Amino acid sequence: MRIYFFLLLVFLLVPKSNTYADAMKDSQDPFTEFILTISEVVFSDPFQKEEIEIRKRLLETNQAEIRELRIRIKNALRYHSIQKNTLVEKINVRLAWEKELETLGNLGGLLWKDDRGTIFQWGDWSDFYEDGFSKTKIRLEGQIPSFVYDGGTIYFFLRNPPGSFPIHFDFLGWETTFYAFADEGSLRYTNDFALDPSERLGEFRKNFDAIRKKIPGSQLFQTNDLTIFLVPGKPKPIYFVFLFLRLFLVFWTILLFWYIVRMSFSFPKNHLPEERVPLS
Repeated sequence: MRIYFFLLLVFLLVPKSNTYADAMKDSQDPFTEFILTISEVVFSDPFQKEEIEIRKRLLETNQAEIRELRIRIKNALRYHSIQKNTLVEKINVRLAWEKELETLGNLGGLLWKDDRGTIFQWGDWSDFYEDGFSKTKIRLEGQIPSFVYDGGTIYFFLRNPPGSFPIHFDFLGWETTFYAFADEGSLRYTNDFALDPSERLGEFRKNFDAIRKKIPGSQLFQTNDLTIFLVPGKPKPIYFVFLFLRLFLVFWTILLFWYIVRMSFSFPKNHLPEERVPLS
């Protein structure tokens, strides 16, 4: 019983990556799976581990911002009692609503549509239309955050306020430089403090071609409404410190496991069953 509990504890404590998960699906031998686990955790490429963590952190941060902004927009709609009819017919309600939207710092734009067309639009949506400014078809409409309100759908997107800096991430020991741009082209997240915060997606994409030739392993991928660029760096001494700690943890786990196995299958002499003397 102790062995099974220990194995469960090790399984929960040892981190696993996507590469390991794929190997587990393809492998049939339990011993091979165990070896793959150890090698993936201990000897994995630091850039791959950072890439997985960066994707996770950026998505979590972006989703949290979207969720918070959606709540603020809904609360503002209820507070001002905004309805389709009053917004179209009463200019003072419309102006008050526009001033309210300006107080939402990270709101880049808001678009309210129904089956008949556009009810209200605020902000610059030019980067989101496939057909110019006719407002009939939105590019990647399914990926733009939205919610249903008063018989229509309200779309919105995030953008850093004018003159502000992008959200910076700083991770101890990480060498990967990343740049996350929003769909409308602004820089949303990065860990490069030297980059001009006004850099646009189109400009950076052109420069990234030269970066990719100079630094092998640089990547570009799309995640929901973010375009993310990754530029790997050389591991610093702290990476090897973490590598030593992982090696120490693995060897300590193996020794402890072997000790528990020996204790479980060894019996003290005083607990050995006594030999029965045959009756004469």
